[in-house]
Amino acid sequence: MRIDKRLNLVVPIYGEEVPKLGDDNLPVMQDGEPVMEAPVVAYVHSTPLPADVVDRYWMVLAQTNTAIFSRGLGVFGGPSVALRMLKSIAQEQKAWDDDAGQVGVKRGIVDQIERLTTVAVPSEGGWQSVPLAVAVDRKFISEEDKAEVENAIVFFICASELPRAQRKGIVSAGAALWGARTSPSNSTEFIASLKTSTATGSSGEKSPATASVDAGPANAMVDGKPALVPR
Repeated sequence: MRIDKRLNLVVPIYGEEVPKLGDDNLPVMQDGEPVMEAPVVAYVHSTPLPADVVDRYWMVLAQTNTAIFSRGLGVFGGPSVALRMLKSIAQEQKAWDDDAGQVGVKRGIVDQIERLTTVAVPSEGGWQSVPLAVAVDRKFISEEDKAEVENAIVFFICASELPRAQRKGIVSAGAALWGARTSPSNSTEFIASLKTSTATGSSGEKSPATASVDAGPANAMVDGKPALVPR
């Protein structure tokens, strides 16, 4: 996994488990039971924060990263709580909300993340890209999915500012937990790399979809399930 703070973060969203089908379109069986798998129903694509934003909020980002590791959360607990930790630290410093002409962390970082994040969802004409907020409003992904993804993005942002020697191990391990990967492609290019979906996504319901992205260590499946991906 290439680690570069300029790369985009791609996080898959998994749907409910369904029986895995074989080439004959019948359930794959193992020990008399159908093998279950959780299909990817959407991909969240997040562009890195602009350098000037990172420079403006570098202290609170560094403090968030330090708190994650000094409080024993590390790469296992950190990706699921990073945004909460950022908010807690910013509130302690009375820097979460705007104040006296100063743009707070909520608007300066979190709102920026939402603006820079899109969701690739299946539709009748293939994959389409929608803003993160719209994906939640239309129920392509849940509020819980959104919270998990935003926490993961904040963790990635904080860890990406570490020295290169530390950055690779931490980001690689964290990404493995949520099946994420980094990509040089923007959201439009990433959408184009996905195969046409077989799902009918016009209803806004989550539907199984397949993509041309090959599963690798950060997107591995174990017994038909995403390896170590928070559910």
